[in-house]
Amino acid sequence: MSRSMMTAAFAAAVTILAPVVAQAEEVVFACWGGASQENFQKTILPPFEKKYGVKVQYVPGGSTYFVSQLQAQKGSPELDVACMDDGPQSIARDLGLLEPLTPARLVETPDIVPAAIGKDASGVGYGLLAMGLVYNPKALADAGIAPPTSWNDLADPRFKGHVVMGTIDNTPGLFALAMLARANGGGVDNIEPGFAKMKEVAANIGSFVKGTDMTPYFQQGEAWISVWTNSEMNRFVKASGFPLEFVAPKEGAPVVMPMLSLVKGGPNTEMGAKLIDYLVSSDVQKQFAINSKLGPVNTKVELTEAEAKGVIYKDAAKSLVALDWSVLNKMRPEWTRRWNQEIER
Repeated sequence: MSRSMMTAAFAAAVTILAPVVAQAEEVVFACWGGASQENFQKTILPPFEKKYGVKVQYVPGGSTYFVSQLQAQKGSPELDVACMDDGPQSIARDLGLLEPLTPARLVETPDIVPAAIGKDASGVGYGLLAMGLVYNPKALADAGIAPPTSWNDLADPRFKGHVVMGTIDNTPGLFALAMLARANGGGVDNIEPGFAKMKEVAANIGSFVKGTDMTPYFQQGEAWISVWTNSEMNRFVKASGFPLEFVAPKEGAPVVMPMLSLVKGGPNTEMGAKLIDYLVSSDVQKQFAINSKLGPVNTKVELTEAEAKGVIYKDAAKSLVALDWSVLNKMRPEWTRRWNQEIER
């Protein structure tokens, strides 16, 4: 046998004898970046990966980005599960981009509060948040300003230059407009009082923020007061020790519910359904409540008084305001046009 033939035979034998290294099954999970991503990847997802022998590929981003991505990939999506706030999620649902979650797909967690199930079973919320006013108590005390109690307090001239707020492109800005309307005799069906009051608020704005992260504005001293969720504020306070307080205004605090949705036609919808099931299980819901201050959607979760502090839990959930997303989505383009002309000029 020639040397070349011997070499070829040896290579073939090595190939046959070499162990086959199996690739781990993969599920693609699109969800928030920043502190949320760190919590998911370090704490929440590893037990799921170990239990099912899978790899969770984490794609960070925001709600509107994921809606755009799902639209662009329609027919051949790359995502299995997407996190989206309830507003953008309702758009994805209406566009036919989501796969219904049948009861059979939530076999491990049948005790989900009904309000957490999305319309047409298009998804399930994995936490209850309240959108309200967040303020720096030291900054207000130094300025001689009492803590806010109303959405109208954003227009207090003593806050001039120290109100930081999201634009209408994100949920905090949109909800602020709707709640200012509500606080002045209107609502989502009569937004005029909201625009009138928002013009007064605009005179106090130090910065309009395109995203939803208010942390640098508080840290730098620019923000004394903002519109933010209790959960985001509590995560920041826990991580940094920075003193902030949350208040649900007397006119009400809108509920914000991050949703988990199964992507229609995703590459691994069955494992995606298992991931959603896992994320709303009582054990994981308790972790979200303790670590991220998300109100649990699983009725089996029990929290101590200390653990429930700052969490939308049981009776606290009853005072939340549910804004009509069908109206918000319909009117948002027109409100955005007006916002750009009348508010952010």
